[in-house]
Amino acid sequence: MKNSKFLILSLIVWVLVGCQRTETFTVNGTVANAAGEMLYLEHTALTQTSVVDSCKLDEDGTFVLEAPAPAYPDFYRLRIGTQSLPLAVDSTENISVSTTRDSLPHTLSIEGSHNSLIMAQLRATARSASREELRTAAKDVIVANPGSLAAYYAVFMKQGGQYIWNIFDAADRRMYQAVATSFNIWMPEYERTKVLYNQVLEIMQAERSIKNQETMRQFIDEAENSILDITLPDETGDMQTLSNLQGEVVVLDFSTSEMENSVGYNFELRELYNKYNKRGLEIYSVSVDRNKLLWEQTVENLPWITVYADPNTAAPVLMQYNVQSLPTLFLLDRKGNVQGRYIDFKQLDADIRKYL
Repeated sequence: MKNSKFLILSLIVWVLVGCQRTETFTVNGTVANAAGEMLYLEHTALTQTSVVDSCKLDEDGTFVLEAPAPAYPDFYRLRIGTQSLPLAVDSTENISVSTTRDSLPHTLSIEGSHNSLIMAQLRATARSASREELRTAAKDVIVANPGSLAAYYAVFMKQGGQYIWNIFDAADRRMYQAVATSFNIWMPEYERTKVLYNQVLEIMQAERSIKNQETMRQFIDEAENSILDITLPDETGDMQTLSNLQGEVVVLDFSTSEMENSVGYNFELRELYNKYNKRGLEIYSVSVDRNKLLWEQTVENLPWITVYADPNTAAPVLMQYNVQSLPTLFLLDRKGNVQGRYIDFKQLDADIRKYL
Protein backbone atom coordinates (compact mmCIF):
# COMPACT_ATOMS: atom_id res chain seq x y z
CA MET A 1 0.00 0.00 0.00
CA LYS A 2 2.81 2.37 0.95
CA ASN A 3 4.60 1.53 -2.29
CA SER A 4 1.42 2.27 -4.28
CA LYS A 5 1.01 5.66 -2.59
CA PHE A 6 4.65 6.49 -3.26
CA LEU A 7 4.26 5.47 -6.90
CA ILE A 8 1.16 7.65 -7.32
CA LEU A 9 2.86 10.61 -5.61
CA SER A 10 5.93 10.23 -7.83
CA LEU A 11 3.72 10.13 -10.91
CA ILE A 12 1.94 13.34 -9.85
CA VAL A 13 5.26 15.12 -9.26
CA TRP A 14 6.57 13.93 -12.64
CA VAL A 15 3.43 15.22 -14.40
CA LEU A 16 3.63 18.60 -12.64
CA VAL A 17 7.29 19.02 -13.50
CA GLY A 18 6.59 18.00 -17.09
CA CYS A 19 3.84 20.59 -17.38
CA GLN A 20 6.21 23.31 -16.23
CA ARG A 21 8.97 22.32 -18.64
CA THR A 22 10.05 25.18 -20.90
CA GLU A 23 9.85 24.59 -24.65
CA THR A 24 13.24 24.64 -26.31
CA PHE A 25 14.90 24.59 -29.70
CA THR A 26 18.08 22.81 -30.65
CA VAL A 27 20.94 23.46 -33.04
CA ASN A 28 23.03 20.42 -33.91
CA GLY A 29 25.47 19.24 -36.52
CA THR A 30 29.18 19.09 -37.21
CA VAL A 31 31.98 21.62 -37.39
CA ALA A 32 35.10 20.07 -38.91
CA ASN A 33 38.66 21.19 -38.13
CA ALA A 34 37.72 22.74 -34.79
CA ALA A 35 38.67 20.08 -32.24
CA GLY A 36 39.22 21.48 -28.76
CA GLU A 37 37.57 24.82 -29.51
CA MET A 38 34.49 26.29 -27.84
CA LEU A 39 31.32 26.61 -29.91
CA TYR A 40 28.78 29.16 -28.65
CA LEU A 41 25.08 29.57 -29.39
CA GLU A 42 24.27 33.24 -28.87
CA HIS A 43 21.04 35.23 -28.90
CA THR A 44 21.56 38.39 -30.98
CA ALA A 45 18.74 40.53 -29.61
CA LEU A 46 18.07 44.10 -30.71
CA THR A 47 20.24 45.72 -28.06
CA GLN A 48 22.60 42.99 -26.85
CA THR A 49 24.14 39.60 -27.60
CA SER A 50 24.17 36.87 -24.95
CA VAL A 51 25.40 33.28 -24.76
CA VAL A 52 22.56 30.75 -24.31
CA ASP A 53 24.53 27.50 -24.65
CA SER A 54 28.03 26.29 -25.48
CA CYS A 55 30.14 23.17 -25.87
CA LYS A 56 33.72 22.11 -26.47
CA LEU A 57 34.12 20.41 -29.83
CA ASP A 58 35.85 17.03 -29.98
CA GLU A 59 37.68 15.37 -32.88
CA ASP A 60 34.57 14.50 -34.88
CA GLY A 61 33.15 18.02 -34.45
CA THR A 62 29.61 16.93 -33.58
CA PHE A 63 27.54 19.14 -31.30
CA VAL A 64 24.05 19.61 -29.86
CA LEU A 65 23.13 22.98 -28.38
CA GLU A 66 19.80 23.82 -26.76
CA ALA A 67 18.07 26.99 -25.57
CA PRO A 68 14.62 28.17 -24.48
CA ALA A 69 12.36 28.94 -27.42
CA PRO A 70 11.98 32.71 -27.94
CA ALA A 71 8.64 34.38 -27.29
CA TYR A 72 8.89 35.91 -30.77
CA PRO A 73 10.93 34.84 -33.80
CA ASP A 74 14.45 36.18 -33.35
CA PHE A 75 18.06 35.97 -34.44
CA TYR A 76 20.75 33.73 -33.00
CA ARG A 77 24.23 32.79 -34.13
CA LEU A 78 26.79 30.02 -33.87
CA ARG A 79 30.21 31.40 -33.01
CA ILE A 80 33.77 30.08 -32.80
CA GLY A 81 36.22 32.85 -31.93
CA THR A 82 35.45 35.70 -34.35
CA GLN A 83 33.73 33.43 -36.91
CA SER A 84 29.93 33.32 -36.72
CA LEU A 85 26.87 32.02 -38.56
CA PRO A 86 23.56 33.94 -38.19
CA LEU A 87 20.46 31.83 -37.63
CA ALA A 88 16.74 32.60 -37.59
CA VAL A 89 14.69 30.83 -34.92
CA ASP A 90 10.92 30.93 -35.28
CA SER A 91 9.83 28.48 -32.58
CA THR A 92 10.85 25.07 -31.21
CA GLU A 93 12.91 24.17 -34.24
CA ASN A 94 15.63 21.60 -34.66
CA ILE A 95 18.25 23.25 -36.87
CA SER A 96 21.06 21.17 -38.35
CA VAL A 97 24.31 22.67 -39.60
CA SER A 98 27.23 21.05 -41.37
CA THR A 99 30.32 23.17 -41.88
CA THR A 100 34.00 23.68 -41.14
CA ARG A 101 35.61 26.10 -38.75
CA ASP A 102 36.98 28.50 -41.35
CA SER A 103 33.86 28.46 -43.53
CA LEU A 104 31.38 28.94 -40.68
CA PRO A 105 30.20 32.42 -41.86
CA HIS A 106 29.69 31.06 -45.41
CA THR A 107 27.78 27.91 -44.47
CA LEU A 108 25.01 26.90 -46.87
CA SER A 109 24.35 23.42 -45.45
CA ILE A 110 21.49 24.33 -43.11
CA GLU A 111 18.38 22.22 -42.49
CA GLY A 112 15.31 22.79 -40.34
CA SER A 113 15.19 26.58 -40.75
CA HIS A 114 14.11 27.94 -44.12
CA ASN A 115 14.74 31.53 -43.01
CA SER A 116 18.30 30.70 -41.94
CA LEU A 117 18.99 29.16 -45.34
CA ILE A 118 17.61 32.20 -47.18
CA MET A 119 19.80 34.49 -45.03
CA ALA A 120 22.85 32.37 -45.92
CA GLN A 121 21.98 32.57 -49.62
CA LEU A 122 21.69 36.38 -49.39
CA ARG A 123 25.14 36.57 -47.81
CA ALA A 124 26.52 34.40 -50.61
CA THR A 125 24.96 36.79 -53.14
CA ALA A 126 26.48 39.77 -51.32
CA ARG A 127 29.95 38.24 -51.68
CA SER A 128 29.73 37.51 -55.40
CA ALA A 129 27.12 39.76 -57.02
CA SER A 130 26.76 43.44 -57.83
CA ARG A 131 24.84 45.83 -55.59
CA GLU A 132 21.84 45.83 -57.93
CA GLU A 133 21.80 42.04 -58.10
CA LEU A 134 21.86 41.87 -54.32
CA ARG A 135 19.05 44.43 -54.08
CA THR A 136 16.99 42.35 -56.49
CA ALA A 137 17.56 39.17 -54.48
CA ALA A 138 16.74 40.96 -51.21
CA LYS A 139 13.60 42.51 -52.72
CA ASP A 140 12.42 39.06 -53.85
CA VAL A 141 12.78 37.78 -50.27
CA ILE A 142 10.88 40.75 -48.84
CA VAL A 143 8.04 40.58 -51.37
CA ALA A 144 7.67 36.80 -50.97
CA ASN A 145 7.11 36.95 -47.21
CA PRO A 146 7.49 40.41 -45.60
CA GLY A 147 6.56 39.02 -42.18
CA SER A 148 9.51 36.62 -42.05
CA LEU A 149 12.82 36.94 -40.25
CA ALA A 150 14.52 36.54 -43.63
CA ALA A 151 12.69 39.65 -44.87
CA TYR A 152 13.72 41.60 -41.76
CA TYR A 153 17.30 40.45 -42.37
CA ALA A 154 17.08 41.50 -46.05
CA VAL A 155 15.98 45.01 -45.11
CA PHE A 156 19.17 45.54 -43.11
CA MET A 157 21.55 43.80 -45.53
CA LYS A 158 24.96 45.34 -46.08
CA GLN A 159 27.46 45.06 -48.90
CA GLY A 160 30.92 46.53 -48.57
CA GLY A 161 30.01 47.93 -45.17
CA GLN A 162 27.04 49.92 -46.51
CA TYR A 163 23.31 49.25 -46.21
CA ILE A 164 21.77 48.34 -49.56
CA TRP A 165 18.51 50.14 -48.71
CA ASN A 166 18.28 53.81 -47.72
CA ILE A 167 15.34 54.47 -45.42
CA PHE A 168 15.41 58.17 -46.34
CA ASP A 169 14.85 57.33 -50.02
CA ALA A 170 11.13 57.09 -50.78
CA ALA A 171 11.51 54.14 -53.19
CA ASP A 172 13.81 52.18 -50.87
CA ARG A 173 11.59 52.90 -47.91
CA ARG A 174 8.87 50.71 -49.43
CA MET A 175 10.99 47.73 -48.42
CA TYR A 176 11.05 48.91 -44.80
CA GLN A 177 7.34 49.70 -44.92
CA ALA A 178 6.43 46.24 -46.19
CA VAL A 179 8.31 44.51 -43.37
CA ALA A 180 7.23 46.99 -40.68
CA THR A 181 3.54 46.70 -41.66
CA SER A 182 3.58 42.92 -41.78
CA PHE A 183 5.40 42.59 -38.45
CA ASN A 184 2.98 45.09 -36.89
CA ILE A 185 -0.01 43.02 -37.99
CA TRP A 186 1.25 39.71 -36.63
CA MET A 187 3.57 40.75 -33.78
CA PRO A 188 2.66 44.30 -32.63
CA GLU A 189 4.21 43.84 -29.16
CA TYR A 190 7.54 42.54 -30.48
CA GLU A 191 10.43 44.92 -29.72
CA ARG A 192 11.82 44.74 -33.26
CA THR A 193 8.36 45.53 -34.63
CA LYS A 194 7.95 48.62 -32.45
CA VAL A 195 11.37 50.04 -33.32
CA LEU A 196 11.11 49.49 -37.08
CA TYR A 197 7.45 50.53 -37.36
CA ASN A 198 7.96 53.73 -35.36
CA GLN A 199 11.10 54.56 -37.31
CA VAL A 200 9.29 54.33 -40.65
CA LEU A 201 6.23 56.15 -39.31
CA GLU A 202 8.19 59.11 -37.95
CA ILE A 203 10.07 59.61 -41.21
CA MET A 204 6.83 59.51 -43.19
CA GLN A 205 5.18 61.98 -40.82
CA ALA A 206 8.14 64.32 -41.11
CA GLU A 207 7.96 64.16 -44.90
CA ARG A 208 4.24 64.87 -44.91
CA SER A 209 4.74 67.93 -42.74
CA ILE A 210 7.38 69.23 -45.14
CA LYS A 211 5.06 68.72 -48.11
CA ASN A 212 2.67 71.21 -46.54
CA GLN A 213 5.32 73.90 -46.93
CA GLU A 214 7.13 75.25 -49.94
CA THR A 215 10.27 73.48 -51.04
CA MET A 216 13.11 73.55 -48.53
CA ARG A 217 15.19 75.68 -50.84
CA GLN A 218 12.55 78.43 -50.69
CA PHE A 219 12.37 78.00 -46.94
CA ILE A 220 16.13 78.58 -46.63
CA ASP A 221 15.94 81.63 -48.89
CA GLU A 222 13.06 83.12 -46.92
CA ALA A 223 14.88 82.50 -43.64
CA GLU A 224 17.58 84.96 -44.74
CA ASN A 225 19.11 86.19 -41.49
CA SER A 226 17.87 83.41 -39.23
CA ILE A 227 19.75 80.15 -38.79
CA LEU A 228 17.92 76.83 -39.20
CA ASP A 229 18.84 75.55 -35.78
CA ILE A 230 19.92 72.09 -34.66
CA THR A 231 20.38 70.82 -31.10
CA LEU A 232 21.71 67.28 -30.69
CA PRO A 233 23.90 65.37 -28.19
CA ASP A 234 27.65 65.01 -28.66
CA GLU A 235 29.72 61.94 -27.73
CA THR A 236 29.69 62.95 -24.04
CA GLY A 237 25.90 63.40 -23.99
CA ASP A 238 26.09 67.22 -23.82
CA MET A 239 23.65 69.06 -26.09
CA GLN A 240 25.32 71.10 -28.83
CA THR A 241 23.34 73.88 -30.54
CA LEU A 242 24.33 75.06 -34.00
CA SER A 243 23.22 78.68 -33.47
CA ASN A 244 25.74 79.02 -30.63
CA LEU A 245 28.43 79.10 -33.32
CA GLN A 246 27.23 82.37 -34.84
CA GLY A 247 30.24 84.61 -35.20
CA GLU A 248 32.24 81.71 -36.70
CA VAL A 249 32.24 80.46 -40.26
CA VAL A 250 30.73 76.98 -40.00
CA VAL A 251 30.96 73.89 -42.14
CA LEU A 252 27.74 71.99 -41.43
CA ASP A 253 28.37 68.33 -42.22
CA PHE A 254 25.70 65.64 -42.63
CA SER A 255 27.30 62.20 -42.93
CA THR A 256 27.43 58.74 -41.37
CA SER A 257 30.22 56.65 -39.89
CA GLU A 258 28.79 53.70 -41.83
CA MET A 259 30.04 55.17 -45.12
CA GLU A 260 32.57 53.01 -46.93
CA ASN A 261 34.97 55.99 -47.18
CA SER A 262 34.33 57.32 -43.68
CA VAL A 263 38.04 57.47 -42.76
CA GLY A 264 39.00 59.35 -45.92
CA TYR A 265 36.05 61.71 -45.56
CA ASN A 266 37.03 62.66 -41.99
CA PHE A 267 40.62 63.15 -43.19
CA GLU A 268 39.36 65.77 -45.66
CA LEU A 269 37.40 67.51 -42.89
CA ARG A 270 40.44 67.43 -40.61
CA GLU A 271 42.54 69.15 -43.30
CA LEU A 272 39.98 71.97 -43.53
CA TYR A 273 39.82 72.24 -39.75
CA ASN A 274 43.60 72.37 -39.30
CA LYS A 275 43.91 74.89 -42.13
CA TYR A 276 41.25 77.39 -41.05
CA ASN A 277 40.25 76.80 -37.42
CA LYS A 278 42.57 79.48 -36.02
CA ARG A 279 41.09 81.97 -38.52
CA GLY A 280 37.55 81.36 -37.28
CA LEU A 281 36.29 78.14 -38.89
CA GLU A 282 34.28 75.60 -36.92
CA ILE A 283 32.80 72.29 -38.06
CA TYR A 284 29.46 70.97 -36.82
CA SER A 285 29.09 67.32 -37.88
CA VAL A 286 25.70 65.61 -37.73
CA SER A 287 26.22 61.85 -37.94
CA VAL A 288 23.19 59.77 -38.90
CA ASP A 289 23.95 56.28 -37.60
CA ARG A 290 22.05 53.19 -36.53
CA ASN A 291 25.07 51.95 -34.58
CA LYS A 292 25.86 54.46 -31.83
CA LEU A 293 28.89 52.51 -30.61
CA LEU A 294 30.46 52.61 -34.09
CA TRP A 295 29.85 56.37 -34.22
CA GLU A 296 31.44 56.91 -30.79
CA GLN A 297 34.53 55.00 -31.89
CA THR A 298 34.73 56.95 -35.16
CA VAL A 299 34.52 60.45 -33.61
CA GLU A 300 36.54 59.73 -30.47
CA ASN A 301 39.57 61.79 -31.53
CA LEU A 302 37.97 64.36 -33.83
CA PRO A 303 38.64 67.96 -32.66
CA TRP A 304 35.44 69.56 -33.97
CA ILE A 305 31.83 69.34 -32.78
CA THR A 306 30.27 65.96 -33.56
CA VAL A 307 26.64 65.19 -32.72
CA TYR A 308 24.61 62.01 -33.03
CA ALA A 309 21.21 61.46 -34.64
CA ASP A 310 19.64 58.03 -34.97
CA PRO A 311 17.27 57.58 -37.93
CA ASN A 312 14.28 58.63 -35.79
CA THR A 313 15.70 61.94 -34.57
CA ALA A 314 17.53 62.62 -37.84
CA ALA A 315 14.48 62.82 -40.09
CA PRO A 316 13.27 66.34 -39.12
CA VAL A 317 16.81 67.74 -39.30
CA LEU A 318 17.48 66.21 -42.71
CA MET A 319 14.16 67.50 -43.98
CA GLN A 320 14.91 70.94 -42.57
CA TYR A 321 18.06 71.21 -44.69
CA ASN A 322 16.60 69.20 -47.60
CA VAL A 323 19.37 66.61 -47.34
CA GLN A 324 18.75 64.03 -50.06
CA SER A 325 21.88 61.92 -49.61
CA LEU A 326 24.81 61.41 -47.27
CA PRO A 327 27.32 62.97 -47.11
CA THR A 328 26.15 66.55 -47.74
CA LEU A 329 27.99 69.72 -46.65
CA PHE A 330 26.78 73.28 -46.11
CA LEU A 331 28.72 76.49 -45.52
CA LEU A 332 27.30 79.02 -43.05
CA ASP A 333 28.67 82.56 -42.79
CA ARG A 334 29.32 84.34 -39.49
CA LYS A 335 25.65 85.38 -39.25
CA GLY A 336 24.46 81.81 -39.67
CA ASN A 337 23.23 82.24 -43.25
CA VAL A 338 23.53 79.25 -45.58
CA GLN A 339 25.90 80.24 -48.38
CA GLY A 340 26.20 76.97 -50.27
CA ARG A 341 25.69 73.23 -50.48
CA TYR A 342 28.64 71.00 -51.39
CA ILE A 343 29.74 67.50 -52.21
CA ASP A 344 33.14 68.72 -53.41
CA PHE A 345 35.80 69.65 -50.83
CA LYS A 346 37.80 71.68 -53.37
CA GLN A 347 34.96 74.12 -54.01
CA LEU A 348 34.13 74.23 -50.30
CA ASP A 349 37.74 75.14 -49.51
CA ALA A 350 37.65 77.99 -52.01
CA ASP A 351 34.38 79.39 -50.62
CA ILE A 352 35.52 79.18 -46.99
CA ARG A 353 38.25 81.70 -47.77
CA LYS A 354 35.61 84.18 -49.01
CA TYR A 355 33.85 84.32 -45.65
CA LEU A 356 36.73 84.16 -43.17
